[in-house]
Amino acid sequence: MSRIIVTARNEVGVIADISAALAEAGINIETIDTEGGVGERGIVVLSTNDDDRALHVLKDAGFRSITDDTLVLRLRDEPGALAKVAERFKQAGVNIHSLHILSRHDGFSMIALTADDRAQAEALVGNDAIL
Repeated sequence: MSRIIVTARNEVGVIADISAALAEAGINIETIDTEGGVGERGIVVLSTNDDDRALHVLKDAGFRSITDDTLVLRLRDEPGALAKVAERFKQAGVNIHSLHILSRHDGFSMIALTADDRAQAEALVGNDAIL
């Protein structure tokens, strides 16, 4: 299933704003899941009947969103946490194409990454993956 991952301020009305922007564009939300309370940021994961167009609509509405191939990880915010994950990828011969720190709060970091082999990447991150 294709997914869109949106990072947004963890505040009242975010779901209303996201759903209104998509509704105004005639895009139907098929699934939605939220993860709030990660500091000032929250994560909304959704699928729609037109994911490509939904990405553009969300961007135009001021939301930062990424596509399905992205894995989101919750790692301890400490020296070496990312290095351990990166080393797993290196040893397995899986190339990390992009990596973004989405947020840092309460001793944890939310990391988004894409790799050349999604299935193997999911296996490598194991319990660190939250989505």
